[in-house]
Amino acid sequence: SHPAMIVLSNVKRMMRHRHPRTGSRISHRIVVYCLLSCPIHEHLSYAFSPRLFGPSASIIVGRTNSLSTALKSSTQDITAKATNAQRHKRSGGGSRRDATKWIACSSTTEVTRAIRKYVIEGDAVAELGSQLRESSSALCEAIGPEGEAVLVDVERKFPKNEEQKGGRGRTDAMRREGDELDFYTDRATFVETRGFEFWREALFFPGDNDKGKGRQRCYDVLVVDVSTAAGNDLDLTCISLVREFMGLNNCISRQSDDDRHRDCRAVIVKSGALHDLARRLHHAQRIVSGAQSLHERKYHSSSSSSMIVGAVGVKQYRETIPHVVRKGDVCIEVGCHLGTTTTIIDEASRGGSDVNDGGCLGVDVGPNIIKRARAKYPSIAFEVGDGFKTGQLARMKDKHFVGCDTADDSGIYDVVYVDIGGLSGSEGLLEAISLLSSISNSLDPRCIVIKSLCVRRLASCLVPFSEVWRKERLSELTTKETAP
Repeated sequence: SHPAMIVLSNVKRMMRHRHPRTGSRISHRIVVYCLLSCPIHEHLSYAFSPRLFGPSASIIVGRTNSLSTALKSSTQDITAKATNAQRHKRSGGGSRRDATKWIACSSTTEVTRAIRKYVIEGDAVAELGSQLRESSSALCEAIGPEGEAVLVDVERKFPKNEEQKGGRGRTDAMRREGDELDFYTDRATFVETRGFEFWREALFFPGDNDKGKGRQRCYDVLVVDVSTAAGNDLDLTCISLVREFMGLNNCISRQSDDDRHRDCRAVIVKSGALHDLARRLHHAQRIVSGAQSLHERKYHSSSSSSMIVGAVGVKQYRETIPHVVRKGDVCIEVGCHLGTTTTIIDEASRGGSDVNDGGCLGVDVGPNIIKRARAKYPSIAFEVGDGFKTGQLARMKDKHFVGCDTADDSGIYDVVYVDIGGLSGSEGLLEAISLLSSISNSLDPRCIVIKSLCVRRLASCLVPFSEVWRKERLSELTTKETAP
């Protein structure tokens, strides 16, 4: 437990540690002189960890005549960094990057407007499902001659006789053979792949015959039209593609020596399904703090769509109840465990126009858990059930809420709370979105609250461009009205 032994333990690890850029091992002599020259204090083990031991010390040694002076200066610098890092951590700070924005668009017009807003001159951009039409032209105009665009599409069959196929007007929005030959050749590279699944090779692992001469690329902005590339508006495929793209792009960006390369700044997606999800998805903290309110259904793109709130942690999950649950609501909690949250929801929903209106049913997959919940809260209804079997959840309503209609007389339940193991962390986003879609379509609730880090992260970054455009137009009108 002596501090010197902790230092020696870290020194042994450093002797096996390679420099992150040069790949060479750290000099044994420097490590030994550091140990002999530096005083033992509480920050020493942290200061000499391989994570913080960078090239600064060896650079100072090379430029200073006195080795002991150099090492002392280096140690003070590293210790100061360690102290500041610990102080910053205690104050709740962090070196967090801004999350990449997913801009969901419902039409080509919105995609073009989003490109003009988010793409800047000199950007490196990628477009999947490129038809070399309006959005592709806007992309190349926005980046200018200093930028770089990689435009990817799958191989297509072109109509031989357009007059017989209904005229050229029917295919005006589609790419035609030979269009790529003179399309912004000074800044754009067009790649045609055998299938949608080959987009990774086209964007990140080009061949030697490519204009980039086989070098790996990374991008500032991605524009993607999944319905064009994959043949349909597949929301889960789109989410999976964007996440994989950002993972590959950020990995290559961090490995690159080019200072110009950085993490992807924005993803512009043409998807009606994703745009609809973006309009319905809410961040729990914004709801709880009052920064954002849950609107009525008429404000959403589809009258049958449920609002979705992503929460993290039991505390925030429960804090949403006063903002979501109304008197007389018929509610269900999927993944109720011992029923504490179910009881709080039940209390919030009781007492509508009829004293017997409202209430909450608790459902969990574990029979033993439900047995304990019933013993702990005998006045609350609990059932054994699987949250992914929405038909089973629907039938439970007739058993426990006989003659009790939902508050708005439309869905089976008014509010659904979801706390399922495996979906509450950072993984399982596709499964969570699939479950939310199933609950929304089958049970038709007014609102779904899910305890899930991955869903709340999606709520942080997914933006419906229609709302961005609407707010900008309102701001412009307000400015004109207030102008002298």
